[in-house]
Amino acid sequence: MNILVLNGHPNLTQSVANASILAIEAEQLGWHINSVAQFDGDIASEQQQLLDADVIVVQFPLYWSTYPAVLKHWIDEVFTYGFAFGPNGSQLQGKPVLFSITAGATEESYSETGFNFLPFNAYQQAYEHPFRAAAVDIIDTIISFEMNSTAAEGGNKSNTLSLAKAHADRVIAAVNSYKDHSV
Repeated sequence: MNILVLNGHPNLTQSVANASILAIEAEQLGWHINSVAQFDGDIASEQQQLLDADVIVVQFPLYWSTYPAVLKHWIDEVFTYGFAFGPNGSQLQGKPVLFSITAGATEESYSETGFNFLPFNAYQQAYEHPFRAAAVDIIDTIISFEMNSTAAEGGNKSNTLSLAKAHADRVIAAVNSYKDHSV
């Protein structure tokens, strides 16, 4: 199977969690990483990668409760009228998509009384919207909290690396489970 991972991190040289997760995923046979921060404007090529994929994994760190601007820009450019939506769109209809998300904050912070003011599912609706509009099949969302490795912000690199490994294992298991059941 062809697994396309859309890497929505703006700069992996400044990442511990996402860089570790993507490195593990890149070792998987048939998994291909597309770093959207390197998008060069070739919309047709990006769209073809989506069409060729058997499963799409959207990997990103939660930035201000949504995906980073580079991923938003990529979606704005690639999910065009006539391709992802519109009368002749929906070319991605039924395409299996798995969201793989890292968050530096605690799970408890995503509540009406927490630092992030709303439960996580409220934020989830926003980042899922363009994919739902494209009529994809969202097969799972895997999120890991406390993925902050910056000591000055209360993070712990060793803990983040351990959580990243567990996160990558969960993503791989979910994709493999989907593959096993879709045959």
